[in-house]
Amino acid sequence: MDLFNSISMFKKISFLFYFISCFSFGQQESYYSLYRYTLNVINPAYAGAESSNSFSFTSRQQWSSVPDAPSTLAFSYSSARKNKVGLGISVVSDKVFVEQQTFAYVDFSYRLQTTESTQLFLGIKAGGNFYNADPTKLNTYTFSPDPLKQPLSKFNPNVGVGAFLKGELFWMSLSIPRLFNVNRDQNLVFTAKDRVHSYLGGGMDLPMNSNLLLKPALMLRKVNGLPMTTDLSMMFSWQNNLDVGLSYRTRGAISLLSLVSIGAFDIGYAYEVPTESSLSQLNLKVHEIVLRIRLGESNAAFEEETQEIVE
Repeated sequence: MDLFNSISMFKKISFLFYFISCFSFGQQESYYSLYRYTLNVINPAYAGAESSNSFSFTSRQQWSSVPDAPSTLAFSYSSARKNKVGLGISVVSDKVFVEQQTFAYVDFSYRLQTTESTQLFLGIKAGGNFYNADPTKLNTYTFSPDPLKQPLSKFNPNVGVGAFLKGELFWMSLSIPRLFNVNRDQNLVFTAKDRVHSYLGGGMDLPMNSNLLLKPALMLRKVNGLPMTTDLSMMFSWQNNLDVGLSYRTRGAISLLSLVSIGAFDIGYAYEVPTESSLSQLNLKVHEIVLRIRLGESNAAFEEETQEIVE
């Protein structure tokens, strides 16, 4: 199968995911400025896409000047296994004022060798959402108790799907991390709409010389009922040890991106500021830190891949 057919297959999968998203609903998703380095949080097909076993930790603190502002902690693990299989784990904890939810999933992917240098990964994630809300922490201006202000704790199972196309100098990603609607207690004092999130992205590694790589990337995020958000980034990589660049997100923010590789460790930092003039004076800064640990190449997956290329 040549590269043209590989991209054609990826487009067909995209139309299928779009059809699914039209009839699905999902929980609100967090933004990530350094998504390129933690892709299997939003795409299960990325599990096993790297030749090394990797652990990733992400901390995203929004609006540091606002008490109890939104914060996100994420952990992911990815490993390539035998028989073209990839396995992973992704855990995301979001906290917004009196609400906290933790998404825990197991990721599974299957690899198709479409050309000598191109691979297509198809993935599924299964798990659920632990949702907790404590409206008793909300300030009220009455002395009588409010019967609606009762703590809520629920678990909601869910599944997600994804596809990831990986070439020697490019990548493409498509995913719907959660497909099903999350039902909450109707007596809760506040409500939130649950909408499906679809992601379509891609990037390239363009050699400028023997030391410098140019890494443009694009990520489209579509939420049912809301305008599409576009995240466009450009990074320069020096000897694959130091990445620096900028990203711009429509209707949102501009970010300074950086990543340093030291042996088996990748340490990334993003500093984000809002682009809306009405918000720029509110000091709504965002800090995001990523730590990725690569534990060496998966021997079983490497041997299997080498055998496929030889054949």
